Amino acid sequence: MENQLQTHTVPGFALSVVYDNQTVIAQGFGTKQYGNASNVVTADTQFQIGSYSKTFIALSIAKLVDEKRLSWTDTVKSRLPWFSFVDKYAEKFTTLADLLAMNSVFGDHEGDLVWSADVYPTERDAVKALGSFNTTRRLRPGYAYSNMNYEILGQVLEYQTNTSWASYVNATFWHPLGMTKTFGRTLDSTTPQDLTFGHRTCNGKVAGPYDLRTSPAVALGQRNGYLSAGSIISTVADLAKFSRFLLNKGAGIYSSPDIVSTLITGQVINTNDASHAEATGYTYNADGGVLAAGYGFDVVGDVMYGHHYFDKGGDTAASATRNGFVPNEQLGVVLIANAQSMGGSFVDLLLPDRMRSYIVGLFLDMPVTTLKQSYDKAVAAASAMDPLGACDAHTFEGVPMEQLGSPVPSATQALLVGTYANEASPAFYTNMTLLTKNGNLYLQYGPHENIVYAKANSSTTFLLLSEGEFDIADVGTAPTMIDYFGVQFTKI
Repeated sequence: MENQLQTHTVPGFALSVVYDNQTVIAQGFGTKQYGNASNVVTADTQFQIGSYSKTFIALSIAKLVDEKRLSWTDTVKSRLPWFSFVDKYAEKFTTLADLLAMNSVFGDHEGDLVWSADVYPTERDAVKALGSFNTTRRLRPGYAYSNMNYEILGQVLEYQTNTSWASYVNATFWHPLGMTKTFGRTLDSTTPQDLTFGHRTCNGKVAGPYDLRTSPAVALGQRNGYLSAGSIISTVADLAKFSRFLLNKGAGIYSSPDIVSTLITGQVINTNDASHAEATGYTYNADGGVLAAGYGFDVVGDVMYGHHYFDKGGDTAASATRNGFVPNEQLGVVLIANAQSMGGSFVDLLLPDRMRSYIVGLFLDMPVTTLKQSYDKAVAAASAMDPLGACDAHTFEGVPMEQLGSPVPSATQALLVGTYANEASPAFYTNMTLLTKNGNLYLQYGPHENIVYAKANSSTTFLLLSEGEFDIADVGTAPTMIDYFGVQFTKI
């Protein structure tokens, strides 16, 4: 751990290791706040755990299954009557199991824009709006990672329990397990002094520290609201307790170990993680091997030095959570970094994955030479992947936006001003507007309005403060189209 702090620019890590049903490590390394060596990470430092939140939602659905209030194969519609899809066949037959296993009509990260841009004020509003969203896949087509699956499950949980998902998870798991520093969102922390700061890294550069409660650069959806897909905060001390709970198959809360066994059984082939398995430190062989996903877990299979294994990662704009569990050895590792790669090399992006795999291997008594070979192979595999892009000069060097671009010329503004809509799902994505104000061009989407700059040496790429680049095609022709972080909006 200390070596990685010296080698890389991540300011701080937290690590917990449960082995043979005992917490053998729960410790912080480095600093919570870049540039402040006295503000150290401890076992009680609170981090955003990102999509590891989904595991708690899956466990909550599992609790209702355990109590015979639900079944895995119940249709979503039968358990959330107001739920709807444009695809009425999918609306009728999509099951809780489909959502839990990421085997639904949603494509990879489809629909994410509306919550990352705060288009809807609440999770319920966003899920209700899915009634106007044209999905792109048939029913049960195979694995694709989509946060919307777990946003829907969060609403199922609230409807079935008549309380918020965060309150239910707290009463059912956090409180009984003694996880006193775990909360549904950053703003709920009762000890904000325990919160880490967030950071971004790129090719040896660090941006931040960012206050997780107030900084728009790293804010989660609804400006740090509740997201059942990823807003939980926790500590490695708390997560060690949770690791023991998982490794003990839910003893004390579930009536049968079969419930957790179902969660950690492969339910669908995970083609996404299989494509970069070596770069993340898995020992997976596609010739006869299987890398699957469970319910609330990304990876399930014999992919860690021949051992049966499962994990669930989590990422936010300013943190990275990785874990790994080997149930036959009663081993659970949780690693959290208070930084997220933004541009640069895949080698840096996948650092927490490699570290997790190395630490798991250590506790499996793998020879250090073998672990180093696996680590080096992972670095080589990541190096061969296409770069993530150049380091953003505004974020990492503080270059003012007006130096990276220039005011959009008035003639171009006149061509661009107007209302834009997504052709496939206009009601779901709502309208986007380009308008002029005080001689400048602004983009308004959801509740946010930002000045637009023309990127130097480009007639089609534009810049938004704190949001990044976006492209506009066919300026001045019909129809002008905005590509806004993968979603297309056409001038109407």
